[in-house]
Amino acid sequence: MTPSRLALMLNPAQSLVSITEINMLDYARQRAKEALMVPRTAILATSGPAGVQVSEVPCQALDLDFYLLVPQTSDHLFNLEHDPAVTLLTAGWALKGQAHIISGNAPGVDLNLLREPGAEWCLLVRVDPCQVQIRRVGGWGHLETIDLKSR
Repeated sequence: MTPSRLALMLNPAQSLVSITEINMLDYARQRAKEALMVPRTAILATSGPAGVQVSEVPCQALDLDFYLLVPQTSDHLFNLEHDPAVTLLTAGWALKGQAHIISGNAPGVDLNLLREPGAEWCLLVRVDPCQVQIRRVGGWGHLETIDLKSR
């Protein structure tokens, strides 16, 4: 049972329920933002006509948008043209989302990632996170699962 549903059971006043739901959503989004800001590289997993592909790629988060540099010759790009579903992994979290190949010089987006060595030989990929699973520090399994988009 989610805390917002618990609030509904304890106090059916509509205004209190709305405030609680917004606060829980804000907390979850903030927690996801904090987790995504940490790594500089992530393991990218895609599947499609080129088979299952797994590679370590440079990355950067801006708010809840997650950006990757993928080499122009990578089979990941071929897979993404057919199926945008991706999984990203780091030591601190796992992310499931939808990837979009965008221009390397994305206007209006200031990314340090584009200054990485070899960036001119890569394409910029934006991932819209659907779910973030934050790992337990020094332990087994996931501490939190945050669903960012309804399916």
